[in-house]
Amino acid sequence: MKFAERYPIEEGFAPIFQAEVRPNLMALEAQRVDRLGKAKRYVSIALATMVVIWAAIYMIWGFSDGALFGFFFVGIIGAIGALGSWAVQSTGWNTSVADAVMPAICAHVGEVTFDADGGNAFPVGDMLSLGLLPSYNSSDRSNRLDGLHRGTAYEMMELQLKRKSRDSKGRTKTSTVFRGLVFHITVPIEAPCDIVILRDMGGVGNWFGEKLSFGGVRSRPQVQFANPEFEEVFEVYAENPERAAAFMPPAFLDNLLAIGEEEGGRKGAKAMVAGFRGSTFYLALRRGGAFMQMGKLTTPVADMEENLHEIFHDIELSHRIIDRLHGV
Repeated sequence: MKFAERYPIEEGFAPIFQAEVRPNLMALEAQRVDRLGKAKRYVSIALATMVVIWAAIYMIWGFSDGALFGFFFVGIIGAIGALGSWAVQSTGWNTSVADAVMPAICAHVGEVTFDADGGNAFPVGDMLSLGLLPSYNSSDRSNRLDGLHRGTAYEMMELQLKRKSRDSKGRTKTSTVFRGLVFHITVPIEAPCDIVILRDMGGVGNWFGEKLSFGGVRSRPQVQFANPEFEEVFEVYAENPERAAAFMPPAFLDNLLAIGEEEGGRKGAKAMVAGFRGSTFYLALRRGGAFMQMGKLTTPVADMEENLHEIFHDIELSHRIIDRLHGV
């Protein structure tokens, strides 16, 4: 198992990997095999139980309407059981890998700490009150990075928000209202007022959003900029639009647009919202897929080099954003 340096942030890590990380990972291979075996066994039990219950339902009720509902219900429960069994082993494996590799990676990057559980330090409440995140009933926080780059303090974290609602029949359902990354970055100059940068929803969409805001963010005055590319993607709101416009120079608008286009995945800048409050810049980036992926149960540790490159690339995301904010 080798590590070939690929990104600038990885420079000098190859000997550290060989001396510290590789022995830790190789020692975990037996645990991976054991967890993979348990996951397969528990999934097989869940699916086999589901098939047995299906057979019992068919023997009693055949293919009646009630039986079809039973097939569907048992299938859902079986799938949840199978996926849950796999997730338990996968989560445990990710924790073991993080313990083995993240101390060395954080020490190499410098001035950064990692918390796999996310913790409660990140100011999600501020982002909610600014209007950057939707209302929610429960949250799942993970993979928080707390660091310093170019003398700028930052936090970034993976966040999933869920909200409960009732349908027309009074049934409760839970839906994911946000999934992505959130950033909390310290800025050297305090903003003159709360400034919120939201997605442009088009002429009609913006009009309805502002009229139906009822004292929310979109009910505030709009901030206008002589930047058609920025205005095509974003709408900016602030209590003092003149001072807010002066606080956000043309170069900042171009860099913010570049951040969204480069880091927003297939949605580009439309995946991003941002805002200022005091000496803090907040950014929320909707995106799916893996973040700080610590390896899969099905991947032997000898084949995990690509995962390590992805971890470095994810850590560097906050650095790239700060570089852009600094005009680099």
